[in-house]
Amino acid sequence: MNINFQQRALKLALVSAFALGAAAVGVNGHAASATGNATATVIAPIAIANTTDLAFGKFAASTGGTVVMDPAGARTATGAVVLSTVTPGAAASFNVTGDNNATYAITLPGTASITSGVNTMSVGTFTSTPSATGTLSAAGAQTVTVGGTLTVASAQVAGAYTGTFDVTVEYN
Repeated sequence: MNINFQQRALKLALVSAFALGAAAVGVNGHAASATGNATATVIAPIAIANTTDLAFGKFAASTGGTVVMDPAGARTATGAVVLSTVTPGAAASFNVTGDNNATYAITLPGTASITSGVNTMSVGTFTSTPSATGTLSAAGAQTVTVGGTLTVASAQVAGAYTGTFDVTVEYN
């Protein structure tokens, strides 16, 4: 009886060892794992602020034409518009801030209107410096200047005309 008990105990031990060994071989033989890294970089949001308004200055309309203000602040006239030297006007100026050394796209409006009561004039052909794309400095800033062309009608009604236009910047 003692031998029978020992044989059963040995069989049970062998079966258990085999089962555990097979399970360990199965897990280790068919699975693998690795560790990956996750990263993220948060950048400063891009922002734009107007610091100088686009001003076409004083002029006489006569039989009409245009007043052109370039982004450098140089003003010229076409047609019969006569420019006054008393108020020469200025290009618009915007401060752009954001992530250091980042590039960004500049979107200018197609047209805008300025009004004095019920009277209007159209502003178009907007241009900027830099043109189309800018690059922020190592400190994350850049100035964008904007000019445009004001269309003046023949005998345009005298008055102070005002209006707005939007300049949009977006990271590339």
